[in-house]
Amino acid sequence: MKKAILFLANGYEEIEALAVVDYLRRAEIQVDMVSITGTLETVSAHGVHIKADKLVEDVNAAEYDAVITPGGLPGSKLLAENEQVVSYLQSFYEADKLVASICASPLALEAAGLAAKIKGTCYPGFESQINFKEFSEEIVVKDGNVITSRGPATSPYFALAIIEALVGKEKADQIRNGTLIPMVEGSVK
Repeated sequence: MKKAILFLANGYEEIEALAVVDYLRRAEIQVDMVSITGTLETVSAHGVHIKADKLVEDVNAAEYDAVITPGGLPGSKLLAENEQVVSYLQSFYEADKLVASICASPLALEAAGLAAKIKGTCYPGFESQINFKEFSEEIVVKDGNVITSRGPATSPYFALAIIEALVGKEKADQIRNGTLIPMVEGSVK
């Protein structure tokens, strides 16, 4: 079974965190919500309290296939300022393991020195703070072993890209259809 770390700092965007956790667990990918706050209790950008699965100091990176950072403020900035998160991003990138960041959390990719190596995207306006090798306005960008995405509304597509990268297109399509994405796409004008 594939395993992923999803880091939580107080002030994360709950849609980006929980949509990803939900989609990946539907795909039978073990996702551990990992707190960097010093406690399992975390609070989202909009006051939602979530109990993380683990503390960052209790995680063995070698057991995981992917590391994921949700956006939100001030969570994205706290992730970028956290030495352990930056170290995880660097080591996963160098080991050719999946690195995935959405919304403003590519600020952590910038702090890790990775943004300048990839084509990527982020929440509108943050591209001035994140020096991607190439910036894209696509909703999801995959460059090598790094996936980036724009924000809350793109969370399902971000999650599906992670699923495809970890367990394949067939499973991603199964989750896509099971969560009614094609129906929504067909009715949005």
